[in-house]
Amino acid sequence: MTIAIDKINDSSNYLVHFVGLAIVIFALSDVLQSKLLITVGVALSAFAFIQNIPNIKGYLVLQTMLFILVLLITSLVNLLFTDNGIGGSITLLGNLLLAYLFILLVDKKITIWILLAYSITIGFISYHVFILNTHPNFIYEDLSRNHAGFVIVFWTVFLLFYLKIIYNIFPLIFPLIGLVLSFYLYGRTSLIVSALLVILVVFYKYRANKKAQILLLMLFAVVGYYQYINFGEILAVRTNLGAGLDTPRWELWEIYFQHINFLNLFTGVDVNTLPRYDYFSGNPHNSFLKFHSRIGVGSILFIFTLLFSFYIYLRTKQYYIFTILFLLTLRALFDSDILIGSFDFIFLIIMFYWIKDK
Repeated sequence: MTIAIDKINDSSNYLVHFVGLAIVIFALSDVLQSKLLITVGVALSAFAFIQNIPNIKGYLVLQTMLFILVLLITSLVNLLFTDNGIGGSITLLGNLLLAYLFILLVDKKITIWILLAYSITIGFISYHVFILNTHPNFIYEDLSRNHAGFVIVFWTVFLLFYLKIIYNIFPLIFPLIGLVLSFYLYGRTSLIVSALLVILVVFYKYRANKKAQILLLMLFAVVGYYQYINFGEILAVRTNLGAGLDTPRWELWEIYFQHINFLNLFTGVDVNTLPRYDYFSGNPHNSFLKFHSRIGVGSILFIFTLLFSFYIYLRTKQYYIFTILFLLTLRALFDSDILIGSFDFIFLIIMFYWIKDK
């Protein structure tokens, strides 16, 4: 799929601030677990999109809007065959529009909004971890520690991505904060991805200084080994790392694929009817499977487009963006907090940013 965007020359466009405000509201909606705030965020995204219509030209409408429309239609068709509600379709639409507007309008004026959204999320989790000493599974009501680890990874990656494309800088402080928080949350996937983010940023930040690269990576390895010696047993138990690949996820995925038939391949599988899923509140622990359960065949189109984005980033040698998109995909493979969720726009922005240059 080829999507093109006409650049906006007016960098003072006030719609940038509507986009930034929508991002902050989505961050607040997660912290407060508020469906009302999600609706407000969607409404802001829709309002900014309508205001921006005069700047949209035919080719862009034909390509980008067609993609959004297909996903929206397949999500609505899904409602006829499952117990899913329309809230998911509304959330999906808001995230798609917000991602589109961000790519179209992004400039330095949105920095303060992204830092605010990041601070809200990281501050909320840090307050619970270090001040209230809240058990990781109780930071978010009715959600496990995996969600807290998930949002740390996603907001850290989003900030790293933004600072790269706007300022071409690679700040090490943010992935280090993410790694420390992931350590205290005892989430194995978040811990692994956060460690890889630290290594990635060190590699790019000091790519012109090989000695600094080697010294920092050696220091990171020494600190990691020290933590393993002193806390390895605790981590192995609390993160289930000691169980290796022995996880219910494999069984849930197998059950999902076993129940795909000709009809629900297109409409989406109703997870509420699957065995074992009631024990996990209908959570397949895989964002792409959840996406298929919510929008059916549209998710298959989405996955092919994601693979095409990987190809574009490799072909254009944008290895940094390729890697962080890969790490986001890895995180999404083991949890279902996006697609459909409050932070879909982060994944969508990084996935589709290559269209900015087309």
